Amino acid sequence: MAKYRYRIEGSRYGGELVVGEINPNFARHYQDHECSELVDVVLDADDWHNHSDSDEPQDALLDPNTPPSPSLDGEPGFNMWENDDLEHLNGPYADGGFTVYEVPADSTDDWDYEKEVYDGEAILVYGREGAYFSREEPTENAEEYIPVLAFHSSEKGTFGVWFVDTDEPFDEFKLGYGICETNLCELVDNVYYDKQELDADYDYNDTTGKSYDADIGWLNKKWRDPFDKYSEIDEETWEDFNDNVEWERENR
Repeated sequence: MAKYRYRIEGSRYGGELVVGEINPNFARHYQDHECSELVDVVLDADDWHNHSDSDEPQDALLDPNTPPSPSLDGEPGFNMWENDDLEHLNGPYADGGFTVYEVPADSTDDWDYEKEVYDGEAILVYGREGAYFSREEPTENAEEYIPVLAFHSSEKGTFGVWFVDTDEPFDEFKLGYGICETNLCELVDNVYYDKQELDADYDYNDTTGKSYDADIGWLNKKWRDPFDKYSEIDEETWEDFNDNVEWERENR
């Protein structure tokens, strides 16, 4: 058994984010609408999905006034949280920092809050471009673009946490993280300690919704960095991380 066990928590603010490809007619129809109007449209579409006995025509692929895409289960309608073929994240905002607690090494009380050992920033490992896009439909190289909808629920509370077992006291300069960057927000994507990726624990997630946000547009597929690109961190990225660690040690 390791001598020390630590629980790492992100910011109390964050949320859930989905980004998915949509019906191009829907994108064209709503590209000039305000984000708040788009939120209302998406929420109304979801309400529509919950009324399966509706006799209304729901051809989402043709009519821009219907939901932006058919539901994944084959039933008519739309659920925004299922429209996630590009991104689906749930976690703290990237700029919120981290708090670390020492908990019993034998895991008898993983949720103890008595011994806080660190509260501050982690060191960036990577920032990936998950979904930056423009409202304007491209007129050149159109085959490189896809119409997308991003939907975000801003929340406050406890998101996923990460546990570290080690024989050494906690070292803030070994704490790293990756982020996903989108039009709507930047969320923590991964957390690392001593260059090892940590598994997120969602057993005690407890959040309260604060607001919704949405955006629509055309995303260049070549510009996007998918999550699996960072399933293994290359040597060059770790070298950059080491440089950042040295700078932080000298300047914090």
